[in-house]
Amino acid sequence: MSQAAKSPQVEDGFVRIANELFDAITAFPLKYTTLRVLLVVIRKTYGYGKKEDDMSASQIAALCGDMARTHVNAALNELAALNIISKRQGTYGSVIGVNKDYSTWKGVTNSVQVDESRPSETTRTNLGQGVTNLVQVARTNLVHTKDNLPKDNLQKESANADSSAPSGYARLALIPTPPPVLTLPVKDGSEFEVSDDMVAEWSAAYPVVDVRAELVKARVWLRASPQRLKTRRGMGKFIVGWLGRSTTPRPGLATGRKTAHGNFAQQDYRAGVGDDGSF
Repeated sequence: MSQAAKSPQVEDGFVRIANELFDAITAFPLKYTTLRVLLVVIRKTYGYGKKEDDMSASQIAALCGDMARTHVNAALNELAALNIISKRQGTYGSVIGVNKDYSTWKGVTNSVQVDESRPSETTRTNLGQGVTNLVQVARTNLVHTKDNLPKDNLQKESANADSSAPSGYARLALIPTPPPVLTLPVKDGSEFEVSDDMVAEWSAAYPVVDVRAELVKARVWLRASPQRLKTRRGMGKFIVGWLGRSTTPRPGLATGRKTAHGNFAQQDYRAGVGDDGSF
C-alpha cells in the first residue's frame, strides 16, 4: 500500500528568515555537517519566533537524522569560533542563537553586497584567503518578493507577523530528549554530556562504585586542573580509568571485608554454652 504524498503547508509552521541573512549563509563555505547543524539551530530559533534557544547536542543530533553527538559538538564549536552563532551554558545543553551581523563572522572580509544594476542580482561575499563566492539570485520579476506578492499572500504574511509564533507548531511533535546527568569540561572548551545510558553501562561494569558520585568528583578535578583537560575522543578512556581507581562504594552496599577465617572476630562462640561452661 503506497503512502499518501506529503504536502507541507506554511499554515502548519514556517521558518522566517531575512533573505540577506540567508544569502550570507549560503555564500559562506561551511562544511556539510556544520551547515546541517546551523540549519537546525535556525529551525529551533527562527522557526519558533525566538532569537535563541536552550538545546542539547542530543536534540540537535536527532533533528539532523541521528548525527553523532561528537559531530554536533564539533560543528557547534566551529560555528561559535566563526562567530556565526552565540553559545553559552544552558540548563539542558547550550543556549544558542544566530549572529545576524554577518560582517562580524570570522573569515568574511567584506559584507554581502547586491549589485542591482545587473539583470540578475549577484550577491558577492569576499571570504578569507582571497576566496570569492558568488550567489546568483533570481530576478525579482521572475519570483514573488515582498514588493510583488499577491494581495492575499501579503495579508496572510501580516497576520503571521502579528503572532508571536505560528499556531501550527503546537501540533508539531518533537523528539523528547532527556537532559544529561551532568557534563564534563573538554579541552576544546565544550562540554561532554553524560547520559543515563552511560551511567547505567558504567554502573554495570563497576557494581561496587557509586558512579554518579565519582563523576561529580571527576568534574571538580577537571575544572580545578584546566591544564589536564581531556580531548572529547579521550574522555571515555579518562572516565573508565577514573572509575577503575575509585574507592567510593555504592550507597547501601556492604563494605565489610571477609577474612580467610570467615570473620572469626564477629562469630558468637558462646551460643549453646551455659554459664558454668556446660553444653
